[in-house]
Amino acid sequence: MRRAWLVAAAVLFGCGMVCAQTPVEIATALSEAFSQAADLAKPSVANISTTTIIPGRTDPFFGAFERFFGPGSFSTPDQEVRSLGSGVVIREDGYIVTNNHVVKGAQSIVVALGEDTELSATVKGSDPASDLAVIKVDATGLKPVAWGDSDALRVGEWVIAIGSPNGLRYSVTAGIVSAKSRRDVGIATYEDFIQTDATINPGNSGGALINLRGELIGIPTAIMSKSGGYEGVGFAIPSNTAATITKALIEQGRYPRGWVGVIPAAVSRRWAERAGLGEDQGLLVGRLYRDSPADKAGLQPGDILTKCNGQTITGLSVLVQAIGAAGTNGALQLDYIRLERAGNRITARRGTAQLQIVPQPVDNEGRTPQGI
Repeated sequence: MRRAWLVAAAVLFGCGMVCAQTPVEIATALSEAFSQAADLAKPSVANISTTTIIPGRTDPFFGAFERFFGPGSFSTPDQEVRSLGSGVVIREDGYIVTNNHVVKGAQSIVVALGEDTELSATVKGSDPASDLAVIKVDATGLKPVAWGDSDALRVGEWVIAIGSPNGLRYSVTAGIVSAKSRRDVGIATYEDFIQTDATINPGNSGGALINLRGELIGIPTAIMSKSGGYEGVGFAIPSNTAATITKALIEQGRYPRGWVGVIPAAVSRRWAERAGLGEDQGLLVGRLYRDSPADKAGLQPGDILTKCNGQTITGLSVLVQAIGAAGTNGALQLDYIRLERAGNRITARRGTAQLQIVPQPVDNEGRTPQGI
């Protein structure tokens, strides 16, 4: 009884201490928390500007008429395309993480740190499947961001986005974690996004999503928008995922993944009905690579994958997660439905394929094939 009274007294005392603060004092304390977090992380956030040259072309059909109309009459010149994005310093010796789509195909990359420092950068490694890349500037003594634990994030927790939306450097916006583990959004092959309502616009890509301790907990990657601008739904790659992938990109130039050789596609409603599948069930084998694990296992274009290791396939993420869990030399069991025509009838034949996963192939220029 005495212990219960002491606990009640402690609670009341604590409440009295909190209630003694005025609303203005509480709001001021929260505002100070935002400011301190932003001050900690801002020196680690970079503005990235890229230049990409799109080669022109000459129409060979009309080439013979150039002597009448003049050279270049039936050709288009090279086009110079400039774009902006953001990045985050992760090592003091010049390594910066950003989105792959920010630097993909760029002939020149310029990184701005602070108000006056601009440095040329080169791509050290990229992982298109997760939309992450690491670039390097020739500098030392940079301030790396403090990594946070994205697994510890809670829905409803305050977060802050820092980047260069529409070229406006070091813009800071705040919001909350709206959801975790968003998959099958259609942004990247490997998806496990943090969803946030912190304002994110074009140019924020590759920047920092931080918690109130100033720790990096996500890399803003995309927005869900009909207009191209902010509509309250943004997606960020979790920091724990980014930390693992960037470490491999720095050391190896790529992130080793398992591969089965399938280019997947969505199952149409008509095909789903013929296969007897419900809504959001199955994944279509759109195409597959010759002599790939999927090809050797007997799969064919048009097959509908229904289960992976006994788990119902409700989207690409199920298969992607299974490949990642099995590793680059693991195995998968895939159940499938094959629609076959016999005269005027279409029958659904069920089958099972045993796939041996292999390391994802890479060509001489470091490019990986499409699909999974």
